[in-house]
Amino acid sequence: MNVTIKIDEEDCRKARHRAVDLGLSLSGWVTKLIHRELMQPITKPKSLLEALGNEQLAGRDVKFPRTRTPSRNVDFS
Repeated sequence: MNVTIKIDEEDCRKARHRAVDLGLSLSGWVTKLIHRELMQPITKPKSLLEALGNEQLAGRDVKFPRTRTPSRNVDFS
């Protein structure tokens, strides 16, 4: 399957060099990266402390319940 993606020019240049260093085409290298990522299970943090510093969660919106109860559950999905 053919897919078109947009990559920053500098990142693309670096990626091509990395692929060549590994004896791969850019397409082959990206395919291996995607496959490796998809083979890893998706894990959700069990607590806010576990989520802090987790780069995978950096772009997610986290909704905090607005209650006055001392204990709150946070949805990281």
